[in-house]
Amino acid sequence: MVGTLYFVGLRISCDASREVFALIFLFISLALIAQIEKKFSWSRALLFCLALCGVILSNQVVAVLGFGVVLFTLIYKLMRSDKNLAAKLFVSCLPVDALFLATYFLSPTVSDYRLIFGFPADPDGWLSLFGYASYPEMLVSEAVFVWYCFGFLLPFAVLTFRRMRNLQMQLWVVLLVAAAFVPMVSPSNMRLLMLLVYPLAFYAAEALTALSGVRWIRLRRPLYAAGLICLVAATAVPSLGFMAAPAESPSPYFAAGFNTHIYQIPSSMLQNTVALSDCEGAQNAVSWLKLNMPEGAVLLSHRAFYGWALPVLGPDQIVMYEYDDPVEVALDATQAGYGEIYLVWWVEGAGWYGLPSVPYVFEEVYSMGRIAVYCYS
Repeated sequence: MVGTLYFVGLRISCDASREVFALIFLFISLALIAQIEKKFSWSRALLFCLALCGVILSNQVVAVLGFGVVLFTLIYKLMRSDKNLAAKLFVSCLPVDALFLATYFLSPTVSDYRLIFGFPADPDGWLSLFGYASYPEMLVSEAVFVWYCFGFLLPFAVLTFRRMRNLQMQLWVVLLVAAAFVPMVSPSNMRLLMLLVYPLAFYAAEALTALSGVRWIRLRRPLYAAGLICLVAATAVPSLGFMAAPAESPSPYFAAGFNTHIYQIPSSMLQNTVALSDCEGAQNAVSWLKLNMPEGAVLLSHRAFYGWALPVLGPDQIVMYEYDDPVEVALDATQAGYGEIYLVWWVEGAGWYGLPSVPYVFEEVYSMGRIAVYCYS
């Protein structure tokens, strides 16, 4: 319940559906490892193999994490002279290894695995892609992000990190923390660090067991009740603010300014790439463009509006400029020979993504609520 309802778990569930699906298979495989360690059977080994295959076919990031956990579990068993179990686990993983290698080498497009394992010749140039001026700046940003996300859970987790002897949970934490020191392309390291919510949830729950054996001398009562109240509050208070407060007036904890990683942890769950109240306006704007855009015209689309426009207009009528300057992109589109050039954005003063108003070279031609269509003049 903590892992699911804590605001970081809710954040993952917002848009990382394949990641969540892969985590289901990963937890099944970890549960089967625990059963296999108690008593090996080939039926359990087969289920374990199928669960790992489900992880690999669902999401590359979780697949790399699961692969690392299983690999270091095998190494640990060999070091502990449990060679018989290690050999059987290794045989169980052979089909998974083949599927992993096939996905890595035979993918018809650029595999996400290659991006995950890509290491740059020029680290500073690599880091600049994510807005970091240096490697130490990246580490500081990650440390702030971890404290922001897990500051409510870390006191509980510290109590039981050594007490809880589950090897796979320990490997999960160690691998993610180690990965945070390596600049990666896809996904950002912040996305990886969010996955810490699940092992930390286990450690936080285990802390209640530890507190049940500790008594406060003056009251002669165990600290379990106090720990339970604190854990429920640490989970519920930020999560309720994250779920219930609108994006226009978010909970103070998630508002821009205090929330220094607004692009990783949005201000509210009540939003798509735009606020929930702006969804109808965004849909109407692209519908208006479909009816009124002349032949040879093009829509300049920020990343936030690309998903709205693509099903309606099609890729040949859209130029996505990600988060760049729309004026420069409009100049390039003019030189490329496009006729009229349109832009979908918020009305004057209401814009998101660091652009409250569009540049003066764009003239409003349609509006619905807070969303407007502009034409490049």
